[in-house]
Amino acid sequence: MIDVHSHLIPFVDDGSSSLESSLKMLEEEEKQGVTAVICTPHYRPPKYVASVEKVREKFELFKSAAKKADINTDLYLGREIAFNTPSIKKVGEGNFIKMANSNCILLEFPYVSPVIDIDDVCYEVALLGYVPVIAHIERYTYFRDFDVIQALKRRGTIIQVNASSIVGKCSLRERAFVKGLIKRKLISVVGSDVHETRNNYMADAYKKLSKKDAEYAEKIFVLNPKKYFGI
Repeated sequence: MIDVHSHLIPFVDDGSSSLESSLKMLEEEEKQGVTAVICTPHYRPPKYVASVEKVREKFELFKSAAKKADINTDLYLGREIAFNTPSIKKVGEGNFIKMANSNCILLEFPYVSPVIDIDDVCYEVALLGYVPVIAHIERYTYFRDFDVIQALKRRGTIIQVNASSIVGKCSLRERAFVKGLIKRKLISVVGSDVHETRNNYMADAYKKLSKKDAEYAEKIFVLNPKKYFGI
């Protein structure tokens, strides 16, 4: 499996407060059966605004520590971008980190009150030459139109869901929405969205989905991440 959304890098957001914590989470990824992880720390002004240089520095520190600890999970870098209107211009200036070896950008939106239309943002990001990836789409209470999501996918937008939501570690409405996404095969990729304060459910989610549709599980946990992110 490939974990496309995680917060393992220490000292750059709310994901990990120490190198030891980061290594512990990475060891758990390995136990879950994850062979590669894209580390996607927050860019969420005004709280999480570590520079690209700092993120890359801490990522290299983490990679070096993982190698010394003999943890064999491959590590890649990206960033989860909390989106608002000014962010579009910043993306165009190249201030964000693309996911692994790709031109994809992980986008996070407000959970309850929309500041900007998600469909419009994805369109504008695509015009800038990037591939939009909607982070944990199940969390956006105002964005649950399956027809709109299907149209976004047809235009190339990548739909990411958290493993915890697939196994029901979420609200009842989110759980029902995820079931609808699975039924319509609208999920593109899955991530743990793991922090030091959150459990990792990648193995449980893969197992649960495999019982219903093994081919689809393999596609969104393994094949699609390889295809989309050049892993």
